[in-house]
This record gives sequence, C-alpha cells and structure tokens, in this order.
Amino acid sequence: MGAKILGADQVDEAARLLRAGKLVAFPTDTVYGVAALADAGFHSANLAAFKGGRPEPFALHAPDVESALRFVGDLHELERHAVTGLCPRGVTVIVAQGPQQKGLGLRVVRHDVGSEFLSGAGAAVVATSANVHGQPPLRDPGKIAELPGLDAVLDAGELPERPASTVVRLLRCGVEILREGAVSRDKLGRLFTRSVEFVCLGNLNRSAFAHRLLEAMQAWYADRLTAFVPGYSLASSGLIARPTARSPRPMQAAAAANGVDLKAHRPTRFVASRVANADLAISMGADVADEVRAASAPAQCWSVLDPMGGSERGYFETAAQVRAHMETLLARTARIRESDDALEAGFEKLFSRPGETA
Repeated sequence: MGAKILGADQVDEAARLLRAGKLVAFPTDTVYGVAALADAGFHSANLAAFKGGRPEPFALHAPDVESALRFVGDLHELERHAVTGLCPRGVTVIVAQGPQQKGLGLRVVRHDVGSEFLSGAGAAVVATSANVHGQPPLRDPGKIAELPGLDAVLDAGELPERPASTVVRLLRCGVEILREGAVSRDKLGRLFTRSVEFVCLGNLNRSAFAHRLLEAMQAWYADRLTAFVPGYSLASSGLIARPTARSPRPMQAAAAANGVDLKAHRPTRFVASRVANADLAISMGADVADEVRAASAPAQCWSVLDPMGGSERGYFETAAQVRAHMETLLARTARIRESDDALEAGFEKLFSRPGETA
C-alpha cells in the first residue's frame, strides 16, 4: 500500500503528520522533498533509513529566513549575510555547527504550498530529495507515493523540470561552490560579495593592515579552491593619507608576523562619496569615526590603537586588535570532508596571531 496522498488544500493535515513523526513528501522550488522533524543534532534516523542508511547530514529546510536563523542559532556576521542574502534566492548554504564545525545545510523553500507546510511544522525540519538513493528525483506525486517508507505526499501537482539548487559551504572569508545550479557563479558573486572600506588617519597602519590581512586570507583560499567566491571586495583609506608615504618598518614587521606583506601598500586618501557607496564602511577608531559615519550612516567603528610614533610593541598590539575585531566579520568554516580539516590547519598556521598554536 502506498503513502497517503493529500491535496494542496490539506497542508494542515500534512503538517500534523510531520509533527507526529511521519515522513511527508512536499513540494520545493526544484523537486519534491521528503521531510522529517529534526532531532537535536539536526538529523533524523527515520529519514536516514528512508535513504538506505545514508550517513551524510541532511539540509535544514525552512519557510523563510527568519525561521532558518531561529533554528540554527547564533551566527557570525558573514554567516548571517550568506543566509539572508542567498537562501531566499535558491541557494543552499552550509554553515558550521558545534565545536567541530560540522556542516549543516540551510535552505529556504519559496514554493507556496511547501513553505506553508514547513511553517505548520512549528519546528526544525530536515529533508532530502524524494527518490530511491542513487536514482533521479521524482516529480510526479503518484510515483512518489510508491516509495517504500513514506507516509504521505502533499500533492501540488507534477513539478516542472528545473535546475537543482546551487550549494555552497561557508569559509572564513567566502564560500566554496559545491554545486552550481539555478544560481550561476557570476550571479552568486553579485549577491554575496560586498564592498568594504577600512578607514583610519594615514592608511599606513590600522586600515592598511586590516585591508591587506583580509585580502591575503581571501587570496589564500582562492589559490587552493577553484570554486571560491570571496566575501569582500576590499579597499582602505586615510583622512590625511599621502600616496608617497609607506607603512613604518615596525608595522611591516607586525604584519609579516600575521602572514601579511605591507611593503607594497600605497596609501589612499579618504573620499566620502566612495565610502558612501561601499556596502560596509569601518572606522578604525574614534579619531575617524565621525567622518566615516557622516559618509555612511550604518558604518561600524572598531577601537584600534594608532601606533604611529610609539614603541615597536605598540605596532604588534595594533595588529592584535585588528585581528580580534576581524573575528566579528569572519565566518566559521563548515567542514564536510576529511580534506577540509587539513585545509583549515594550513590557514590557521599562516594566519594565527603570533604566539598562538594552530
């Protein structure tokens, strides 16, 4: 006997069955999925059994961004930006969960019936495609109802053939495209990569280091991952910057200790209109905060020591303060493969603060 087929007007009944622990097929923006209530680890033993004992994690499906954010808990700035900017546009975003930073996929379903069904669940829902493991996904509700182990199908008609969702995993300062689907790489970059400008007085120490540190981090990933998309398009400037000036030797030494080369950095003068057009403006201290806020109302203000004219130790303290603030921007890397651990170990070895162990 096949699964019960429910009409699109029986969303409440489908949600009731889901809350009762049943497996329910439902329409998404691409194909039908099979949903189950998620356990505390965002998994489902019933769903795993349906897929033949699949060990891989399932994606958390939500009716809207607000629900996804509520279910997944606290996120770093770049993680939140990825979820809010990409998930509603047909992208599954894999974020880091727990101390081991294991990957958890987040997907927002925009299909009217599917979204209403997920809202009715009132809890976190994980899902997988409606098919036998290794076979193509099914679009016909009648054929889906014949799948063994399925309890009900929420019938919204046969879905048209559409590209699969694009899947990305979060890295410290960008994303890796794991599957390019409905959202192309170029479009993903337009949706995800934001312009940021760091501002201090001379663009020699604080903003220069922040700019070049994040630039070096992104370049490191880009050299190792062919499908890397950076989180930021970077710039820095100073209110009294002189293009002929160069970062002091102690600042160059502090930067080098953090994997950054400041020798080739050329200061740029602050231009209010340019900062106003940046997606994110960051003042490096109270001494420049008013000018930056006047140009960009939502600007952030970091409190970073201006080391100019001070001891060599002060320059290293400046670098440490920039690194600490930078952590508020960066994401946690979602680890889904054994090779991800080695990749991150290499990143930490190069970009750990002096004195830290990777």
